[in-house]
Amino acid sequence: MFKEEYIFFNVDVNTKIEALEFISSQALSLGLTDDKDGLLKDFLKREEEFSTGLQDGFAIPHAKSTHAKDIAIIYVSCKNPIREWETLDDSLVTNLFALIVPKQNAGNEHLMMISKLATNLLEEEFKNTVKLSDNKSELKKYILKIMKEDN
Repeated sequence: MFKEEYIFFNVDVNTKIEALEFISSQALSLGLTDDKDGLLKDFLKREEEFSTGLQDGFAIPHAKSTHAKDIAIIYVSCKNPIREWETLDDSLVTNLFALIVPKQNAGNEHLMMISKLATNLLEEEFKNTVKLSDNKSELKKYILKIMKEDN
């Protein structure tokens, strides 16, 4: 669900579409999808419903997709703040947790994952740890520990 190779630091994207294209391309490279364009369309369709931008520079784009092969979380820190991503506090998006969920697995699990991430993104310690991280192994361990804890 969340591995070191799913973590990308300092990614050079400037728009929401570039960020979602990057995530979809990485999902293809990682074997999480067999159709990056189909996955991208599912991310964009979800964004049209309601922006996944939160606050303090974070967004949680997610897609329930027939093109997803496995449940995964991809983390991306952006080199450049993304201005066009609508957020709750009008902050510029710099950190993304992208959730990829196969449509056939799209019961409550993805909602629980989103809820867990969103809840933790209210915590200053969590946000700061994620924003300041530059070590994939340590960040993976931290995120997995947080995702397993009951709040």
